[in-house]
Amino acid sequence: MDPQKIYTEVQTRYGHLADEISATRQSTNEKIANAFGYSASDLESIPLDANLGVSCGNPVAVAKLREGETVVDLGSGGGLDVLLAARKVGVKGKAIGVDMTRSMINLARKNAAKANLRNTHFIESPITSIPLPDSSTDCIISNCVINLVPSAEKHLVFAEMFRILKPGGRVAVSDILARRELPWDLVENMALYMGCIAGARRVCEYEEFLKGVGFQDILIVDTEKDLNAYKDLVQSQAQTGCCSQSNSKSNENENEQKSETRPAEINFNDWAGSFQIYAIKP
Repeated sequence: MDPQKIYTEVQTRYGHLADEISATRQSTNEKIANAFGYSASDLESIPLDANLGVSCGNPVAVAKLREGETVVDLGSGGGLDVLLAARKVGVKGKAIGVDMTRSMINLARKNAAKANLRNTHFIESPITSIPLPDSSTDCIISNCVINLVPSAEKHLVFAEMFRILKPGGRVAVSDILARRELPWDLVENMALYMGCIAGARRVCEYEEFLKGVGFQDILIVDTEKDLNAYKDLVQSQAQTGCCSQSNSKSNENENEQKSETRPAEINFNDWAGSFQIYAIKP
């Protein structure tokens, strides 16, 4: 799948999520957040618009953040995890969000202002090339975002994570990983890619990415959460055409061939799972 097309689709989908917030959608977002580890007190402590219902875990809950630390969230969206992290690290610390979608950055900044959290900072940038100094970060978190990076460029994310972490710095990431090799018709389904299934890599591959750049003490834990909580969201994306392959007649046969991978017919848990990933930079 063409990397540029993936980036365009990701920005389009997540731009829509940032721009089209409704009371109905917020109720669904809360249910998804609860399903993946956020408590009622977590969600009550931040603006409603910060939770966009696209989490697959709660990395802040397991990152063991300390006062005065600098934490960076890769793919920070509406600011959910950055705002929670900012409260953990306190006024002497800093919580930095990195996201490539302008509307997400704007939304996150608004939410930080609403929450009066001045120890936050948001950077518009791809997570494959982060404009932060070497060895400047104590902890890196991310929530269901690395799987959205095209396969050909995933290694760049791990290299950047290692580069910006201080020696002794740590990774606490929530991500969706594949339980087994995904067939071609799933990998090429854009709706499933946007739903964080098609871009998932296997546990052994994820571990190799981490080892390859120098991380140690790697731990990858299956949280056994139900990924079908995402099904309605993924199906709605497929129906609205946000993640369609193309509307052109030249691709009609291709679309017909891929119709067998409709999200409603798939048990997401058969193919992938929500995992917590931990690692240390020596």
